[in-house]
Amino acid sequence: MLIGLSALSFSYRCGLIGRGTGRVTGQPLSIEDIVALTIRAGLRSIEFPLDMLPDLSPERLAALRTHLAACDLTPIADSDVANVATLERHIPAAAALGIRTLRVTVSTVVEGWRSRFIADWDRYIDEVIARLREVRPLAEHYGVCIAVENHQDATSDDLLRIVGAVGGEQIGITFDPTNAFIVAEDPLTIIGRLSPHIRNIHLSDYTVYPSDQGWRLVRCSLGEGNMNLRRLFAAIEQFAPTAPCQIELVSHTARHLRLFADDWWVGYPPRDIRQILPVLRQFAQTSRSAGDEWRTPWERGAGEAQNGFYEDQQFASSVSYLRAIGILPRV
Repeated sequence: MLIGLSALSFSYRCGLIGRGTGRVTGQPLSIEDIVALTIRAGLRSIEFPLDMLPDLSPERLAALRTHLAACDLTPIADSDVANVATLERHIPAAAALGIRTLRVTVSTVVEGWRSRFIADWDRYIDEVIARLREVRPLAEHYGVCIAVENHQDATSDDLLRIVGAVGGEQIGITFDPTNAFIVAEDPLTIIGRLSPHIRNIHLSDYTVYPSDQGWRLVRCSLGEGNMNLRRLFAAIEQFAPTAPCQIELVSHTARHLRLFADDWWVGYPPRDIRQILPVLRQFAQTSRSAGDEWRTPWERGAGEAQNGFYEDQQFASSVSYLRAIGILPRV
């Protein structure tokens, strides 16, 4: 199994959160710093936003491609919400870096709360399909697969609809198991449905805290939370054994899944309750109570040292866990 690091595991230390405020880190990590962290951990792939790069000049891209190749890393790039103008820049840049998978997202929706951001979800998905169809010839020309992520917004049905409607070999899926929960889907159930199209996988874990509207999911080190990672890895081996898997411990903000709120369901088609039961069972197993402290250091107003330590410790613990269960070789 090809295990790598997503730069978004260090979203604070990379200066990706707090931008434009007094809370942003004073010494953001560069892409070269993320490469060094990846190599020191003994990982074999790397995923990073193209916007992390100072520029997309041919000289800059050629130098980074040489560096990644010398480190024997399989690179994956992140774009943004699917947008024609952005993808017209990012697809050639990804190809210049030797990248064959470019991850995009569908929308800015977070926490699965569609109606708060988009009035007509079906119509919006049609717009996303139209954008991706427009850049399909460019992706095919450069041999870059656009891998659409279930990014707290899209269900498995949405992803299959997008991939089927765009068509061709250069459209696929970035599968995030935790994000599946955030749209009330069981990742162990849907990975098989998505498997023919999965090109990239994000690995994260979470702790669950009950609320009056549902549950909050809070990032944690791999192996320390509620995700059944052993079953997940078995499913990956069965359904997507060649897909790179990136450690992505991303959000410093708890994700509030409001399954008990009527307006949360606006924008979703009716579902058989039996499809949701695995999610409800998973969350019901938490031993935490509604009064427990769930906020991350960032949410509690912590400073640079504590936020940075939070990311460093979780990444180191995650790598240690993967070695302990045999996913990564022991050093």
